[in-house]
Amino acid sequence: MAGSRRAKALLDFLAAEGRRLSPLLILTHDHPDPDALASAWGLAHLARSLGGIKARIGYGGAIGRAENRMMAERLGIPAERLGPREIASFDHAALVDTQPAFRNNRFPPRRKPDIIIDHHPLNAATRARFAWIDKTAGATTTLIAEAFLASGVRVPPRLSTAIVYGIGSETQNLGREATGRDLAVYQAFWPKASVKTLWNIAYPRHSSDFFATIARAIRRCFTARNVIGTNLGPLKSPDRVAQVADFLLTHESMRWSIVTGRCRGKLHVSLRTTDPEGGAGRLLRRLLGGQNRAGGHEMIAGGALEVGADASEEKWAEVEDAVMLAFLESRGIKRPDDRARPYENV
Repeated sequence: MAGSRRAKALLDFLAAEGRRLSPLLILTHDHPDPDALASAWGLAHLARSLGGIKARIGYGGAIGRAENRMMAERLGIPAERLGPREIASFDHAALVDTQPAFRNNRFPPRRKPDIIIDHHPLNAATRARFAWIDKTAGATTTLIAEAFLASGVRVPPRLSTAIVYGIGSETQNLGREATGRDLAVYQAFWPKASVKTLWNIAYPRHSSDFFATIARAIRRCFTARNVIGTNLGPLKSPDRVAQVADFLLTHESMRWSIVTGRCRGKLHVSLRTTDPEGGAGRLLRRLLGGQNRAGGHEMIAGGALEVGADASEEKWAEVEDAVMLAFLESRGIKRPDDRARPYENV
């Protein structure tokens, strides 16, 4: 299997490089989700176990979603927010669940990292001393877990719990874009995981801002044929955009959801579909007008457009409307007035 070969290659690379890679920065995308957190922590454990490599896990933004914060806190994941200068100060770096050309990380442009491990489609500009880009896996955590199984390295219970939650979250409990590889490693690590901790992570206490966002999303949402969407307006964290897109797609009559939100001068867009061959990633890249502005897979995609922190309300509304209308047209809905507002007055 290609996965097994690449897993062995990663183990050989870490063992051969050893302490020459210390200290190693393991960088995720700016707002790490469970898949990014679990795979980064797993790579750090592998690097220390096989090569005596000291690693720091960093990200450039914030862990916004309550479930993700709970995961980091309950499991004690040593991930920390790092500024651009501190990120640039590391001589050696690994990127997980992202690639240098993606606009969702703070890795210095024009630098080549030592390691990249990712399950998103390969970007044409991606280069590294060791790269494992495998979109046939449903989660980046699956790749790291395969490396653990090939290595024989002992995995502590807390890290096993992170691996199970990382894969489960990314694939919606193996129901979205999961493969036999994801299932195999999920089953291998499940007996070592803490079920109680998994429950606590999956069902955290939510802030009043979370409920306000959900209320706003429902009041503002539109439906058109089998599409549901909403504009969330200004947000404290872009994580809310993906969270609401997942939530809206649970509507019994819908096959597509699209959600936008404004955060730190960018319009964040999340696209979801129940169609296993929906091509959500390709579609969103086309809608946002650039290879590096969006990424994703067949059923899930996310991206962002730079609008400007000082942009006027008219400019924000213009960009939001353009994205929504272009998406609706791609679904064969060409008249803006075809949209209904079923919950506007609820």
